[in-house]
Formats: sequence, C-alpha cells, structure tokens
Amino acid sequence: MEKESEQDVLWRALDELELSWHIVDNLPEAVSELEIENIVQALNKHKGNQTLAAKDLGLGRTNLIAKIKKYKIKVNV
Repeated sequence: MEKESEQDVLWRALDELELSWHIVDNLPEAVSELEIENIVQALNKHKGNQTLAAKDLGLGRTNLIAKIKKYKIKVNV
C-alpha cells in the first residue's frame, strides 16, 4: 500500500470538514455561541485572568468584560 502524502492527508481532512459544515437557522445565535465558547476557553486557559484572555482573543479588556456581562458568563478564578 502506498504511503499517503502530506498533501493527500490535508485534502482528505478538508473533505471531512466540508461534510460537517451546514447552514445555520439563526446566524446571530450561532455567532453568540461561538463567542461564548471562545471566551470560556480563553478564561479557563488563563485561570480567569481577563487581561490575558482578552489578549488571546484579540479584544480589549473592557470589550471582553462587556461580553462576559452580556452572555452572563461565570468567571472561575
């Protein structure tokens, strides 16, 4: 059996990703869910440090705080 090239692996992975894409029923809701997920992951990564989480997310700290309040995200320290 021939060894799969790196390019073939990438093309196969792309095909698998395309199969998982779908059109959402409510785009604003989908964007909100994605924001929440990323904010929670960044806060967990930095053990609740909002300054570092904001930097990772490419946001200002005050913008991150506003999103935390908007989505009622609990910050665990």
